[in-house]
Amino acid sequence: MIPQTIGREYDVGRVAQVRCIKNDTLKDLDIKGHCFLLIIMREGSANFKVGGRSFKATAPCFVCFDERENPKLTKKQGLKCDSVYFHPMFLNVNMTFKRLRSGDYSRLALSHDMFLLKPFADEERFVFPVFEDYLDNLMALFTRLDTELREQPDWYWSCRSRSCFMEIILMLERAYGVFGQENTPSSLEGITEPHLRRAVIFIESNFEEDITLNSVREAASMNHNTLTQLFKQELGMTPIEYLWHYRIVVAKKHLEFTNLPLKEISLRCGFKTTPHFVRKFGEYVGVTPTEFRKAAVAERKAAFK
Repeated sequence: MIPQTIGREYDVGRVAQVRCIKNDTLKDLDIKGHCFLLIIMREGSANFKVGGRSFKATAPCFVCFDERENPKLTKKQGLKCDSVYFHPMFLNVNMTFKRLRSGDYSRLALSHDMFLLKPFADEERFVFPVFEDYLDNLMALFTRLDTELREQPDWYWSCRSRSCFMEIILMLERAYGVFGQENTPSSLEGITEPHLRRAVIFIESNFEEDITLNSVREAASMNHNTLTQLFKQELGMTPIEYLWHYRIVVAKKHLEFTNLPLKEISLRCGFKTTPHFVRKFGEYVGVTPTEFRKAAVAERKAAFK
């Protein structure tokens, strides 16, 4: 399958290198040489064979395949899943297959806040569990991604679909950091205290909502003082500071890799108004969102010439 969604009424002819398939049967998978495949398994289990290796995946989980081999579904039981077929260039035009596998890509990606997509290049693991608390938000993001690609309601359909997919990839890379290679950066790595981990997962899966310290405390089943102390010890900030930090992390991705208006980004990231977003962003980053976006795009263009 060559993943393509083509602009119809808005941005006519524009090609977004991605396709969503809801309730995918995974029959006769054909991705070799064309695209990556991200499967979001909601229920059931599935057995796969790829490149001479066989493995089983049990929901809820991500299953990741790259373009080097065609995977084959050999068995399924109660399987319900949604799939995203995509070329990495959907995330950014610089992310070609050749560049992703170059020795210099990791350095460039880290310098420019680009996705590493390590789950798709990992030759040891294909399956990464989905945190239960992430699942509702994950499925909501997939639905929004699928809707934008199908309905294309305005000029921002391509940017908005990419923004939804980036948030899905953030969840995937978080799962990879915890359950994959030990040297993958992740704020959840090394957090062995279960209450604190629940609190962090709650914040990261609900950052768009109006979260309060009390709601974080309830999710962690811990009193305010102990929770705050743990956050400071492990993460160097209070629970609410971590919430703002994570909102800024996601906002930066939207600014760097989409043209979405500031108003939409601010609402997507849990800020009540655009001025509030601009003020908080300046506190954490030192420049306005517009200045940050211009500088990030210019630096990336110069680096990838």
